[in-house]
Amino acid sequence: MHDHELWASLNSRMVEFLDSVTLQKLVEDQLAKGVVIENTPMVKKAIFTSPLVKPMRVNAPNSVFALGNAFLKS
Repeated sequence: MHDHELWASLNSRMVEFLDSVTLQKLVEDQLAKGVVIENTPMVKKAIFTSPLVKPMRVNAPNSVFALGNAFLKS
């Protein structure tokens, strides 16, 4: 068997396996292992019209020229 045939066969088997897996089957497998699903209430999230964090005001020079002027003044 050539390497290409080996990889093609492996790929085919992986695709078959992944096609057979469903979310329901994964849940059933976990429940069979004894995993307990907690029944926790959903947390309600509010939508705020204004940002929670206020923007910072920057007092730093915003250009090379402003930086040079700041040094001249000091």
